[in-house]
Amino acid sequence: MEKKFPIYERTLMAQLMAMTSGGIDAYSYLTHGHVFASMQTGNLILLGVNIIDGKFSVILNYLLPILTYCIAAAITKWFQLHFPKEARVDRQSLILSFELFVFLIVAIISDIVPLDITILMISFAISAQFVEFSSLHGMPVNTLMMSGNIKKVGMLTVDGVINKKPKSIRRAKRSLLLILAFFIGIIVSAWAVKILDRQAILFEVLILLVALFVVHFNNKKQVA
Repeated sequence: MEKKFPIYERTLMAQLMAMTSGGIDAYSYLTHGHVFASMQTGNLILLGVNIIDGKFSVILNYLLPILTYCIAAAITKWFQLHFPKEARVDRQSLILSFELFVFLIVAIISDIVPLDITILMISFAISAQFVEFSSLHGMPVNTLMMSGNIKKVGMLTVDGVINKKPKSIRRAKRSLLLILAFFIGIIVSAWAVKILDRQAILFEVLILLVALFVVHFNNKKQVA
C-alpha cells in the first residue's frame, strides 16, 4: 500500500502547478515581448544572445525578471523558515492566494501600466509557487522546467521494466502526467491569448482557483 502524502505533494496538485507554469510562460512570451516569466534559463539565453547582437536596449527586459525571480525565491524561503510548521497546508494556501491575486491584478492593469512592471509581478508570483511546491510524493519535483521530467520518464521506465520495479514505473507515469499538464497549459494559454490578448492570464487564475478548491476540500474532509 502506497504512503498517503499531503495534498500539496500529490500528483493532481503538481499537475495544476505544471499547467500554471506552462501557461504563464506561453502567456508572458506572447504578450510581453518574448520574455519568460518563469523559465529564467530561457531569459538567460536570450540575454546572452542580445548582448552579442549589440541589442543593449533590451538587456533589462531579461535581466530584471531574472533578478526578481531570485529575490522572490529568497523571500519565499524566509517565509517558509518563519511560518509555523504545524500550519504548513495553510502556508500553501497563502502562496496560492497571493499568486492568484497577482495574476488577477495583472489582468486588470496589463493594458494600463508598462509591460516591464507586469512581467516582474508575474515572475515574483511564479517564483513563490516554484519554491513552495517542490515535492511530489516525497521526492523533489520541478513543475517549471520539463527537461528533468522528460529524462525521468525515459530512465525510470527502463529501470522499472528491466529491474521489475513497479515504483519506478509509477514515478515515470507521474513525470509523464506533469509533462502533459505543462503542455496543455501552453496550448490553452496560447489559444486564450489569441482571443483575450493580455487578459488571457485569467486562464491561470482559473487553474489556481481549482488548486485552492482542492486544498480546501481536502482540509475539510480531514477535519470531518
